[in-house]
Amino acid sequence: MSRFESLARDKMTVIDKLLSSQEILKALAHNDSDFLDKKDIDPLTMMYKHIFPYKFVPKTSEEKKTYITMTFGNYRKVGNSYKSGFITFNVFTHQDLFRTDYGTLRTDYITIKLDELFNDFDGLGVGKANFHTMDHLSVNTDYHGSYVVYKTYDFN
Repeated sequence: MSRFESLARDKMTVIDKLLSSQEILKALAHNDSDFLDKKDIDPLTMMYKHIFPYKFVPKTSEEKKTYITMTFGNYRKVGNSYKSGFITFNVFTHQDLFRTDYGTLRTDYITIKLDELFNDFDGLGVGKANFHTMDHLSVNTDYHGSYVVYKTYDFN
């Protein structure tokens, strides 16, 4: 198996797991503060609209939106048997969409749900993905949020 074949497989695993969470999808797709009370979202409509399997949103939009972008990076060989790396989720929204009816900011809500999905998740590589770091993120004057990073291990 190619050294990076498992990385491509892990990306698909992460995307599938992300798309399985209606709570996250609703927070991304519905701009209302009571987004959980809105209709379910077809996961297939979210890719390349609100969820991007790379770090950036390729085109600016006049519509106010919420996004998750992700990167898989800083992979390193550890010994002769496996490699480690980091999965970074960038969660950001238009500043007018931060408020929710759920006692938390929209981006914090999504980050909490991401952590429920991916911290200690054992479907990537060997061992479990572990929380590494989280901090604030400002994309431009209108879009802000946070990023959260998980460390993974995988056999070569």
